[in-house]
Amino acid sequence: MPFFWAWFWGSWDEQWLMKVALCALGPFCLDFWYLIFRHIVLRKDSSYLVQFSIFVIGYAGVFFLLKSGMVRF
Repeated sequence: MPFFWAWFWGSWDEQWLMKVALCALGPFCLDFWYLIFRHIVLRKDSSYLVQFSIFVIGYAGVFFLLKSGMVRF
């Protein structure tokens, strides 16, 4: 949990780094968690189309976060 403390109580550089990490790595992590759930928990294969869709939707979400002003740099 100390990783997320930098978001609220860290210095300006730490907060900036957290925002960049959220925007750049968020969709990768979302796709990774989908793969873990699908392969390990459900023991099924996943299609590349679903993985690509999750990736694109994740970056669309980041775009709308930036456009709406919820995440500012």
